[in-house]
Amino acid sequence: MHRVKNLFLTALWILLISACSKSTTSDNIEPPPNNVPGVITASDKSLIESTNNFGFKLFREISASEDIGDNIFISPLSVSFALGMTYNGAGGDTREAMAATLEYASLTVDEINQSYRQVIDLLTDLDPYVAMQIANSIWHRTGLPVEPTFIQVNQDYFDALVREMDFLDPGTADTINNWVNDNTEGKIDKIVEPPIDPDMVMFLINAVYFKAGWTLPFDVSLTQDMPFYLAEDQYEYRPFMMTDTNFLYLENDLFQAIDLPYGDEKFSMTVFLPRDSVTVDDLIAEFTAENWAEWTDSFIERNVTLLLPKFKFRYKKELNGVLEAMGMQIAFDPLGADFGNMVDMTQMGGNNLYISTVLHKSFVQVDEEGTEAAAVTMVGVGVTAIPVDPVMVVNRPFLFVIREHETESALFIGKVADPIWEE
Repeated sequence: MHRVKNLFLTALWILLISACSKSTTSDNIEPPPNNVPGVITASDKSLIESTNNFGFKLFREISASEDIGDNIFISPLSVSFALGMTYNGAGGDTREAMAATLEYASLTVDEINQSYRQVIDLLTDLDPYVAMQIANSIWHRTGLPVEPTFIQVNQDYFDALVREMDFLDPGTADTINNWVNDNTEGKIDKIVEPPIDPDMVMFLINAVYFKAGWTLPFDVSLTQDMPFYLAEDQYEYRPFMMTDTNFLYLENDLFQAIDLPYGDEKFSMTVFLPRDSVTVDDLIAEFTAENWAEWTDSFIERNVTLLLPKFKFRYKKELNGVLEAMGMQIAFDPLGADFGNMVDMTQMGGNNLYISTVLHKSFVQVDEEGTEAAAVTMVGVGVTAIPVDPVMVVNRPFLFVIREHETESALFIGKVADPIWEE
């Protein structure tokens, strides 16, 4: 039986690498020094290349960690922004490991931050027919001695909302989740599960929302159920959209590919269909920055008859293991991580900060009208030990010692298994 393989999830991933790089929250931030609005500098281009390199590697690692039949949908841009904010708090070997994993190459910290800011500003309101939002926030525990420079840099370059919160208050998780819900237009309603872990001291969160109509919408009346092959001899009927018109198109020994534009064609979704002899995993392995550059330069306009299934699903992935495999192990090490640029460690009582969790959640819907997508990435920073007011409830068998302090002599030692009261 003719095999029909699917790489639509990869196409949507590429959409978020190339398209989801703009913000609607930059009106009150002055452009960083040495950057000219509207001009892409060499460091800006380097950051874009870094984000693509990181995104392709991230997707390959995630794909390898999932079952072959699982859908995957991520926003490398969202993960890059959340880790980019966190990177400003890292030092020493931790900073070097994060820079290598995020593919920052030889960029300095200032160049990285300026480029994040510049790329956001350049792509804001790029297409009036596309709704695009990027929001960043930092939530930290009341009393945490956060370094003012760390906060200021993330406010200036990432538009980060910063809030000091009582993490022991049950309502704090609701406040953070409401922010996530608002900044994804209700597509992702929560990222923090209450109650907040007592060892958690900070959340760095990025939210991305994208909604766009096709430049050439599909005719709803042409949508019909057709078999979609989950495996060579296994299929399910799914609703397929159909069109027949001119698109940018590419085919080679690996795949057929088509570029579906949104709005006034500043954004698009590129769909890759592996050849019969090529599996989805085979094609994923070929997704490198070098191949991507070559492929995107090779599309030509052709009249194409396209049948594309509608789809809508959610995805959730903890990225700890994936990022550790990519070289960031030290950032997750409770004793070895160095986030001394994030807080004043002299006030931490010998305790250490480390990345406790990196959680990614996403949503995607593709239909006859267009595409709606959202993603949230949360970096949770934990502490090896957190000083809290102790609570002691002696409600089980216990020991006690009566001692003399001058000589530290133990005068009496007792065990109470049942605290009876004898007359």
